[in-house]
Amino acid sequence: MLRPIWGTSAAEINVNGEKWLAIADIHLGFEFEYIKEGVYIPDQTERMAERLLSLGKEYNKLVIVGDLKHSIGMASWSAIRVRRFLDRITPHFQEILLAQGNHDGGISQLLKSYEMIRVVGSKGFALGDVWIFHGHARPLGESQNFDIGLMGHVHPSIKIKGKGKVAVWVLSETKCDGLPGSLVVMPPFNELLGYGDLLDLKQRGPVFPKCIELDSTEIFTLDGGYMGTLEYLVRGKDLLSLT
Repeated sequence: MLRPIWGTSAAEINVNGEKWLAIADIHLGFEFEYIKEGVYIPDQTERMAERLLSLGKEYNKLVIVGDLKHSIGMASWSAIRVRRFLDRITPHFQEILLAQGNHDGGISQLLKSYEMIRVVGSKGFALGDVWIFHGHARPLGESQNFDIGLMGHVHPSIKIKGKGKVAVWVLSETKCDGLPGSLVVMPPFNELLGYGDLLDLKQRGPVFPKCIELDSTEIFTLDGGYMGTLEYLVRGKDLLSLT
């Protein structure tokens, strides 16, 4: 059973009474991307580790739904941040699963020294009754036997005038073969990442949005506030553009 932890960008998956904490899109080392654009922000590695640990001592199992790091390859500065992050959080978790994301190239070699961490390829894996995959690649065909899929990658948001892009949760039904019956798209755990505005319907990988039913795709704020269906919100934006 899967449920968003409202007020956060994390979810809980209950597997036979064991609670797993799920997060996506940490993008450790993303600060270097900002520096290239002339924006200097301090290293966020420790801050994100503390945010993760603050979600509760009741969780001793963690699943990362892709993009633990930001660099596509394995840059030395990226490896340093990943190790520092993991050295801080691993004493608190008995088991960690990572669904490999498009930014996680070379991650398996880096994580070999962490016995409690298992890296699974981009096509994903089953965790209880939920199929976990990052979303930049289609999941294994067997995922279609699952009612629920959990993915990241999209960094979903809705652009609101006066507030900018607001991170959101996405709950949708699917319409393509070879996918779980429904999808939950997580907001990124890294709060300083750029967000993708869902209202432009830009294709973000092989699954989203072409494989979802817009009229049944529900959008929620991080606090659980219902914003409407994606079809309704897109139609509203189009109507406003005509006025």
